[in-house]
Amino acid sequence: MKFSRKKISTFIGSVMAVSTLLTCGSAFAANNVARPDLDWHVLDGVKVNSTASLCPQSSVKVCNDNILDALYVDNNFMPYWLNPALVSAIMPQLQALADSNTLPGMKQRIQELKTLETRRDERGFDLLLTDTYLVYVDYVHQLMQDPRPLYNSQPVKLTSLSLTMAQQYFPLTVQKINSLIPSSQFVPTMGVINHLLSLPANPLDSSDVHFDKVINIGEPIPYGDKVATVLWNLGYLTQPQYQQIVAQAKITNSGVLNQAIKAFEENYGLKADGIIGPDVMRQLTRPYSSLVRLAALNLQRERFAQLEGDGPQIIVNIPDYKMTLYDNQKPAFESKIIDGMPKRPSNLFQSYINTVVINPYWYVPETIKVQNTIPSAKANPNFLANNRMDVINSWSDRSVVPPSSIDWATVNPKTFTHEFRQDPGPENALGRVAFLMPDSFSVYMHDESQSEYPLFKRRHRDLSSGCMRVQQPRKMATLILSYQNMPNLPSVDDMINTNKHREIGLNTHVNLDVAYLTAWVTPNGQLAMRPDIYGYDNPRAKPIQNQFISIPNYRTHQRMTLALNGQSS
Repeated sequence: MKFSRKKISTFIGSVMAVSTLLTCGSAFAANNVARPDLDWHVLDGVKVNSTASLCPQSSVKVCNDNILDALYVDNNFMPYWLNPALVSAIMPQLQALADSNTLPGMKQRIQELKTLETRRDERGFDLLLTDTYLVYVDYVHQLMQDPRPLYNSQPVKLTSLSLTMAQQYFPLTVQKINSLIPSSQFVPTMGVINHLLSLPANPLDSSDVHFDKVINIGEPIPYGDKVATVLWNLGYLTQPQYQQIVAQAKITNSGVLNQAIKAFEENYGLKADGIIGPDVMRQLTRPYSSLVRLAALNLQRERFAQLEGDGPQIIVNIPDYKMTLYDNQKPAFESKIIDGMPKRPSNLFQSYINTVVINPYWYVPETIKVQNTIPSAKANPNFLANNRMDVINSWSDRSVVPPSSIDWATVNPKTFTHEFRQDPGPENALGRVAFLMPDSFSVYMHDESQSEYPLFKRRHRDLSSGCMRVQQPRKMATLILSYQNMPNLPSVDDMINTNKHREIGLNTHVNLDVAYLTAWVTPNGQLAMRPDIYGYDNPRAKPIQNQFISIPNYRTHQRMTLALNGQSS
């Protein structure tokens, strides 16, 4: 690219003007010891009201005045954001953060930045954008320490960012800014978000739109033109298809429109039968602003479901009732899962599978012991024998206690000191295969007892007591063991057929992320949605227990640090 002498002169003059006005204008002392500070008068004529929400403790117009002073000294009071590529790298991330509604004040701050940019206030824009960048760095690091605000509808609370932490993200480069990107799907997701923001209001989101009956295939569709408009807006109809449909005197649930409805149902986790029932209409009438918030919120959640490195990794998505095993960051195996019911939700965490168990024993967790096993044993003398369960003395002393030696009539489930263990077999609660990982919840992935295999045919499968049941555990075990370089190990089926308990420690661990994603963008650029089965997307009257949403990390997670250094994890 060639620049004229006039353009070069203008650019240099702009840089000098901005850098001069970023300082207080006072000269260095003769011995060069005195240091100028930022000229805060730069912002005197600028309305910056966002700081009150972003960082209420600040007494000036920015959140990080002391750090800004030090950073601009390090940069010889030169502006940071003259390179358009840097601005282009940070602004979409700030927009995604604002749209997620997880940091009060960010929407206002972005508008203030846009106003400064429109007014060509280069001094104010540079100073305020640097402060906003520091706010974003603080936000990301707060989430890494405590991700609960992404699930309990509480705002992220910023802390005082240290200069050492801030300096890791300077001098500014596109690479360092991009190390903060929440997801590998960031670009397509922001494309969908920006498209939704550009649309007029959902024509079906109105108090005068009412659907009082199920619309079967071939039947007329009330407000058919509006239904078609929504499907066109969301990418399920092409413009010619849309124009052809709305030109019809009577719009019916047939042809291209019916195919669009089926595709919509599929992407929204609904029964893809083309019938417009209450669940379909609930999604069709959802305000576009709601879709924007959920897409942006789930972008932030994807920080905790990132593909890392080239080794095997499993991502479980609880609302999708599905797990995917990736090899070299590409899907190698998928399976339906059954996850925790709302009153016993599956924990969200990051760990790794380190043991495959064939023909497992089941050691009954405390909650099930108190709420299910003991009441059943008290009510039915044959319950333990019928279910091949032993009473054991304790977790440390697993000697068997004869059930006949216990006066069940007087047993209090909450004070009962013994534990329960179920023998291996086809009706074991863990089935024939279990996958163990370090965690503090007694949670694992496992097979299902034979009698409950039909549960996998259900569309909504939040049915367990917290563990994740896998539909194809034998195939999953075979694949995981194939990474272990154990040539003399019998096949999974052969080991199962011995009916003997066997634990296989893994040489190559399989990283595991248990995530909660209710919205994401499909490969064809459409927004996919799933039911918010645990109520994590919206405020709720009863607080969510921290243990379920704290996302403890049981493996070293250095993705951001490595990204800052130009490496991959």
